[in-house]
Amino acid sequence: MESLIPTIIYVLTEIDTGNSSRVTLRSTVSNKKLTRDDESTLYYLTFEILRIMNVVDLFIKMSSSSFSLKKIKPKTRSLLRLATFLLKVEKKPIEYVNEILEPHYKQIESLQLSTILVSIQEITETQLYENKHDLASRFSIKYYTPTWIIRKFLSRWNEKFTKDLLASFLQNLPMYVRVNALKANLKQIISVFEDKNIDYELVKEIRNLIKIIYSETPIPRLPEFDEGKFVIQQKASALVSHVLDPKPGEKILDMCASPGGKTSHIAAILGSGENIEAIDINEDRIKILVKRLELLGVKPTKIIKSDSRTFYKKSKTKFDKILLDPPCSSSGTYSSRPEMKWRLKQRDLRWYTNLQSDLLKSASKLIETEGCIVYSTCSLFQEENHNIISAFLRENTNFSLVEATPMLGLFSELLENKAQELYPHLHETEGFFIAKIKKED
Repeated sequence: MESLIPTIIYVLTEIDTGNSSRVTLRSTVSNKKLTRDDESTLYYLTFEILRIMNVVDLFIKMSSSSFSLKKIKPKTRSLLRLATFLLKVEKKPIEYVNEILEPHYKQIESLQLSTILVSIQEITETQLYENKHDLASRFSIKYYTPTWIIRKFLSRWNEKFTKDLLASFLQNLPMYVRVNALKANLKQIISVFEDKNIDYELVKEIRNLIKIIYSETPIPRLPEFDEGKFVIQQKASALVSHVLDPKPGEKILDMCASPGGKTSHIAAILGSGENIEAIDINEDRIKILVKRLELLGVKPTKIIKSDSRTFYKKSKTKFDKILLDPPCSSSGTYSSRPEMKWRLKQRDLRWYTNLQSDLLKSASKLIETEGCIVYSTCSLFQEENHNIISAFLRENTNFSLVEATPMLGLFSELLENKAQELYPHLHETEGFFIAKIKKED
């Protein structure tokens, strides 16, 4: 554990300064060449600290008025979060925590680390609930989620549904892998899993999707993963391409394509990347997309660096099917990306919804008559889902909803029971929204 401390602090600091938890962890494990035990410890501590960070921070804030948690250096903030987690959650002896962390501590004001730890140790859980009288505030402490997000959930769902949803964010979702039909078939990958004694279950509703029950060997360490013969993809995400239902000969557009999970899935369904155009606005994300599609054998897909909001002005092509999976709040991904709930501010929603609305309007100018647009997000907020679709349909009467099938989630009553929603606590996948709209003659 002691030798791993600098790595844990580094990872927490990278995430604290805006980097993705998944990307940071993957690159760190690869660069450091950690043992499996150290890798497991790193993942556990990182995700658990991120999941309960509001309470961890509350302990620290209550321990002293001598410093502001927001104003101290990120590295010191990460160290204090690790210390608090070890003390209050892992129940490690205060002497042990001080011993392993003190060499890495940069003094705050005149405070010794041991002094801060004693103060944190003395704070009780009961004290955390002081002045937390309304339900949302108390749920915030109990389920480690920002109060404003809980209030939004409670305004839409009853208390039990909200509790079950919030509790699911604290659990690890099952891992799913999708067999890449461009490089392998289901029988071959099943044979690999059986040889490695990997427990699995086929997802009957989605072709080539496998749920991993248990694997002693980390799935990303299998050679077949490095060769692009299968990919890790959430069940809800894999569902989107089947709702799009691409057919050979159709012209397909993926408007926000990077990192390429859905683009590659569409190509796998079709058996080729031909007639697919994939757009992204960011040069670095384009590089990721290109590398991803090369690994997965997707060709000859046309990759375009462009702003999808204005792409219709220069495109000479009208498309039969368009996939629009726009940037969103990611409020359905808190189980696998817990840092997102602390980064998102209520004011950010307006930026997302304005972007989503503009992208959908652009898609409407790129679609052929009788063509379909599939709009999907990994968000649970109505503003990014139902409201976007409802507003678009009011303003564009030549478009109508069609059923977003195959149906794995719940029909959305707010959208004629034709769109669908998936929830972590009900469907063992990330929270997702999928709507399909058709352009009429």
